[in-house]
Order: sequence, then structure tokens, then C-alpha cells
Amino acid sequence: MSKKATRASKPKPDPDAEGSGKKSTASALKKVLFLSEKLLPKDADDQRLRLERFHHPGKGKEALFVTHPDGQMMELLEYAEPRRSWLLNSEVCSNGRIYMTSPVDPTLLALHHLRKHCAQRAMSLDNIAVNEASTSRLLNEFLEPESLKCVADVKSSGDQKFYKYNQERTLAWLALKTRLVAAILKEKQIHCGHSAQSQNFVRSEKLAAENASNEMDYTRMACDIVGRYLDADLYDLLTGYLHVPSEIQAIVEEKNAAQKRKSKAGKDEGSDSKKIKLNDSDAGARLKSSGILDSDGDLNASITSPTAGPLKERSLTAKEKALAKGAKGTKSIASFFKVK
Repeated sequence: MSKKATRASKPKPDPDAEGSGKKSTASALKKVLFLSEKLLPKDADDQRLRLERFHHPGKGKEALFVTHPDGQMMELLEYAEPRRSWLLNSEVCSNGRIYMTSPVDPTLLALHHLRKHCAQRAMSLDNIAVNEASTSRLLNEFLEPESLKCVADVKSSGDQKFYKYNQERTLAWLALKTRLVAAILKEKQIHCGHSAQSQNFVRSEKLAAENASNEMDYTRMACDIVGRYLDADLYDLLTGYLHVPSEIQAIVEEKNAAQKRKSKAGKDEGSDSKKIKLNDSDAGARLKSSGILDSDGDLNASITSPTAGPLKERSLTAKEKALAKGAKGTKSIASFFKVK
């Protein structure tokens, strides 16, 4: 691999990141961010959006989230490609990254802490996040305690509530979420098969029918979308709960199904290619209209009789003989249109 290809394959480091060692310019401080309208303040109060870090179970580390004072939370997604920049008015922004917000259910982020602290005993939300400020803010300010009933057993003692992680409830709740996402993918007619990249550009009735018939592809993609916010072991439990085969197994099954369809199509084509036996009246009418036989000839006898002699050709008229004699040595009009 050449050095040029190696440099192009690696994303350009963020010039605004801490510890980059480069002096940031005015153009480098500008970034392109697509923000959801739900996060925009409805009035001109002191309500400001906050950029906070919470533990992301799918990444196994902290990630950036945009929070609103009314309790809304969205993940900040970053898309970086090598050798990209933005032209903003008359300035060139060397930071070609794209940032956008995506809604996230805080219950998915809280699952990691419930499985870590409440797997063996019931605990209150305050005791779970006693040593972590970000976790305390997540569980007490953005998470609705009623939503934990779907993933945990709730026990009350006076005004306090204690939660214990329940794996069966969690898998049932995650399976419901996965089916809802699969229904949305199917409604929007998003191709989820192994050749989804090419099918997005070639939309035909045959591909649409095959895509509609394969429900497992929708379930697999929906499971991957939900699994982005789950621990690795919990994601494996979810795929087993939904009976989603692995990608390699799915490719093998798809190849076997394609071979079966191909062999079946070959058999159908061979059966259709057999000669269709015409009845005597249809065959006789066609031969008589073609002018090959004389009108006086017995059509049925010449066709049906196995011992009948060869068919009797029609004799040419004097005019036809003269035209054939005059056409000798001349070229056909089709010869003028041949490729030279």
C-alpha cells in the first residue's frame, strides 16, 4: 500500500482536541452541527444546552451527550472522513467533521449500572451513584423511575424505592424495542440484506418482494441498532432471545436458498421449453394460410397420416417466375445496411 493511500485511509486529527499541540485558528474553531429542533429553547430564558459525558455501554467508555434543562437527552454523533473541510462564507474550516444529535432512551444507559450494582440485591438510585456525579445526574434527573419497571423488580419501603435487575423483563423489553425498530425499517422500505448498499440504488419490484419476504434481515439490523447501547454480553443474550443467526450463518443460508431457487427455475424453464402439441385443425389452418400447400391438398391427411408422402409445394405463377429471373445478380436491400 502506498503512503498516499495510507494517509487517506486515516481520519485527520481534530485540531480542536486537547493536547493536539497545534495553535487553533479562528476557522478551526467553527464546527458544523445538526441540532434537533426539540432541543431548541422555546423562550428566551436562561435555559442553555449542556454538553455532558455519560458512560456509553456500547462503547465501553464515556461519550458526549447533549442535555436540555427540561430532561431531554440526545447523543452527539460524530462522522469523520479523511481529507474533508467546510466552506463557511468566505472562510475554509479545516475541521471537516459532521456532528449531529440523535435521541436516546436513558433507560438503555441505566441498564449498565443496574446490572453492575443491582444484580444480587435491591438498591436505591441514590446508593447506586454514590461515588459518580455523572451517574447520579443520569439516574436522578434524566431517568424516569417508572421506566425501570420494565427492566427491574421494584420494592417499596415507605417513600423509598429499591430496584433489582431482572434479566427476563429486560430481554422482553429489549425484544419489544427491537420489533418496533424493525417495523419502522420495513415501513420506510430500507434494504437490510447483505447487498443493501447496491440495492439502495437499484429498486425493482423483484428486489422489493425479496426484501419484504425476508423478515430476519429487518430483525438483525434492528437488533444491531438497539445493541449499540448495550453491553456485549447483553447484546449476545438479546440475539439468542430473538433467535437471530450470526452474519456468517445468514450468508450461508442465503446462498443455499439462492441455489435452490436457481435449480427450481431451471426445471421450470425446461418444462416450459417442451413442444406444445397442436390439434389437427389448428395445424391445418396455419399451413393453409401460409401458402405452402395447394388449396386442393388434403391437409389432415398430410399431417396425421404417418405413411403420407412429402408435402406438395405450390407452383409459381408466370409473373413470379419473371420476377425471380430478373432479380438474379442483384443485391438485397438489407445488404446496404450491414456494418462495414
